[in-house]
Amino acid sequence: MRIRIKTSRLVLLASGLLLAAGLLLSFETPATADEADDIRAKITENNQKISDLQKQIDQYSTLLSSTSKEAQTLASALKSLELTRQKLEASLDLTTKQISKTSLALTQLKKDIATTQSKIDRTAAAIAESIRQTQVAESQSAIEQLLNNRSISDTWDYINAVHTLQAEVKGRYDDLRDLQALLVAKKDEATGEKTKLESYKKKLADQKQVVLVSKQEKDKLLADTKNTEAAYKKILAEKIKQKETYEKELFDYESQLKITINPGSIPNSRPGVLSWPMDSVSVTQYFGKTVAAKRLYVSGTHGGIDLRASIGTPIKAALSGIVTDTEAVRSKSGCQYGKWVLIKHPNGLSTIYGHLSVVSVKPGDA
Repeated sequence: MRIRIKTSRLVLLASGLLLAAGLLLSFETPATADEADDIRAKITENNQKISDLQKQIDQYSTLLSSTSKEAQTLASALKSLELTRQKLEASLDLTTKQISKTSLALTQLKKDIATTQSKIDRTAAAIAESIRQTQVAESQSAIEQLLNNRSISDTWDYINAVHTLQAEVKGRYDDLRDLQALLVAKKDEATGEKTKLESYKKKLADQKQVVLVSKQEKDKLLADTKNTEAAYKKILAEKIKQKETYEKELFDYESQLKITINPGSIPNSRPGVLSWPMDSVSVTQYFGKTVAAKRLYVSGTHGGIDLRASIGTPIKAALSGIVTDTEAVRSKSGCQYGKWVLIKHPNGLSTIYGHLSVVSVKPGDA
């Protein structure tokens, strides 16, 4: 009878381990499940709002594009500035929703990480207990069990129970390995969400500056023109004259620069050396001696490319490099390059980005 009690206790122990394993793998409580569902619902809601806002922004972009083709009048200038303001406000709302969505995702990931870590701790504890019980069960060999027990059946029951325990230990090790891999994946995902969150926050700060600049431009236009078409035409004519003067100076500087440049320091001409600095590209003026350049510029050539972009459009570097210099305060509105950024690239080229609303980099940035 003593031996049968041992065997029954061992089989019961294996069954108890199976039950504990089931509890470990369904650790999420109803409360935490409800919280997760609530967060997912909020993320879905934010996704819908983000989609709606993006549609509004696209509509404003289309309107701005058509407005830019209208005759240059005070009314069209004010209309363009108002559309720009509306688009910028929508962009601000969009970034705010993206921040909210990313924050919610990060909150859920933190909960998932905590839950997974708890499962790992409980599984590790279960493994330790299983190993201890297996060692106790294996303290006698099969021969010793056969000699001690009254029947061969009792001995086989004992051996089967030991094998069950060993299988459960292996299963728990597999569970532990999977949980540890899940934990690493969740932590990597959380790191990515944190990076996105910081990027969105920086973008929001830049957008707020752009909104302010746009308002200042409208206020200045109204103040300078006193809201009259005649005054606007006069200012426009002055800007065109100043533009021609600066273009001539620029051509002279570029001519002098060509003498000092070592041709061997410039990479061979081929497609793909530089990438577009914007996601959506619309070229309004090409580089070099084009038909339009001969008509529009004193030098007859154009030293860069002009791209159509509404105020607030993000600009990227055409190639990796180091920021050499910037002009963050526009000294002559509407002339030269306005606010600009100069970037030096490893292949010997440098690129300059002009007519910017906000400069958010500084010399030395990569």
